[in-house]
Amino acid sequence: MKLGINLVCFVPARQGKYRSHEEAARLCREAGFESVDCHVNFTENPDYLNIAKDLRRQYDAAGVKVHQIHLPLFRFRKDADGVQLFRENAPRAMECADILGAQFAVAHVDEHRISSPEEWEFDKILEITADYFSPVVELGKKYGITPCIENIYEDHLNVPEDCRSRFSAETEDLIALADLFKGKVGICWDFGHGKVAYGENMLSELKKVGKRLATTHVHDNHSGRDLHLPPFFGNTDWESVMVYLKEIGYDGPFSFELLRASFPESAVRETLSYLYSVGRSLLDMAH
Repeated sequence: MKLGINLVCFVPARQGKYRSHEEAARLCREAGFESVDCHVNFTENPDYLNIAKDLRRQYDAAGVKVHQIHLPLFRFRKDADGVQLFRENAPRAMECADILGAQFAVAHVDEHRISSPEEWEFDKILEITADYFSPVVELGKKYGITPCIENIYEDHLNVPEDCRSRFSAETEDLIALADLFKGKVGICWDFGHGKVAYGENMLSELKKVGKRLATTHVHDNHSGRDLHLPPFFGNTDWESVMVYLKEIGYDGPFSFELLRASFPESAVRETLSYLYSVGRSLLDMAH
């Protein structure tokens, strides 16, 4: 396993200031991280290819590689159809992934929205999801990138609390979709989302995924909330998680996905050094 980290917390500074991606990536590299996760959220910009090329230049200058990207997501955009936006933007994101040199492209596959409990028909939603995701799979084959679908958690959008509304909020959804593509699609296990969805039973759900596991989003939480905290700031049983990853011989990215933070110059290096130390401690548990 190789440690990775996303830059969402380290591009923003304080008081409305921002670091360049090169500066943020260089700080990550100095702390020990050799690869980063890039959120490709700029595909609606007509200049998206040049943006990706500039990001690649910055990452190369900082001495880091992009191990995975996160495809754009649209579920909560109220002004348009999420499926259509995905169809338009996901192929562009795959072009960017190729430019960035990513090995994996992670997607939320919850764009099909229902408006009432009666519309929850698993087989129909699986078919719709496979249809709008299939161009990503074809482009993955073209570019040598593994598309991965991410576990999320039920948000009951537009339906009562006792009804399902979100495909991929249950492990069986992920397995059914991945298996439709016969080994061409992996699963990205998001530990924080798994903890929200399954609590203390998260590891049992991860074990259902088994060898389909291709990459990860690593973060922690408590109180049933998706907090994107560093490991050990919540109550995830990381010791058991790491033993399991060792058992299955998992050798993909172990990639922190931390959100909603910004650090002053006086603290950013120490924060990254601490996070790298936490990551090394976790990997040591798998030896």
